[in-house]
Amino acid sequence: MTPNRKHFMDELDDLNAKVVKMGFEVFSSFQNIIKAIEHKDNELANEIMEKDKYINELEVSINVDAYLLIAKQCPVASDLRRIISALKISNDLERIGDYAVNIAKYLVKTKTFVDRFLDSTISLAKKVLVMLEDILEAFSKENVEKAINVSEFDEKIDKEYKETVKLFIQNAKSDDEEKSEEAMRSILVLKQLERAGDHITNIAENIVYLVNGKRVELD
Repeated sequence: MTPNRKHFMDELDDLNAKVVKMGFEVFSSFQNIIKAIEHKDNELANEIMEKDKYINELEVSINVDAYLLIAKQCPVASDLRRIISALKISNDLERIGDYAVNIAKYLVKTKTFVDRFLDSTISLAKKVLVMLEDILEAFSKENVEKAINVSEFDEKIDKEYKETVKLFIQNAKSDDEEKSEEAMRSILVLKQLERAGDHITNIAENIVYLVNGKRVELD
């Protein structure tokens, strides 16, 4: 391996490591979202919102590094796939982080809570957390089989989301204004979690592309 090639590979490894770091920051945000909901912890919710600035900075840094690699190195096809995958995955991670922030904002603005709504939210959030942890491992190890398995788990999230929303809609029709308002807010939160699962599936698709060089639709 020539010195230039080794330097390029080192930079590519650094890029992937930064994507993994960003992923674990987002994972940490979702861990804290679950804790914040369980304990109705507004201080922790505010920390999640503040931390999002760092996650966004990581995405910008990944974008800059990726574009510089393309500009300076003229990468071959397999290397270019790695760079493109890093760009796309970091974008999905940023969106997933935004969903955690949206839920944190909901938590801070909510004055009263209905436990059954919170329980349903926590249940779905824990499933998203499992997906996120597994997809980060799949990316780190370039494990296509694991990535596909993660995407299939998204079907469970979609099913639970739809079933829970149906119940919440019934509660939203209640004559109790407070109960109705909380049901509507909870539906919006559940949508954030459902969308997070979709973006994790996008990451799975990009892992398949990274390894096999083929675009697939896993949703």
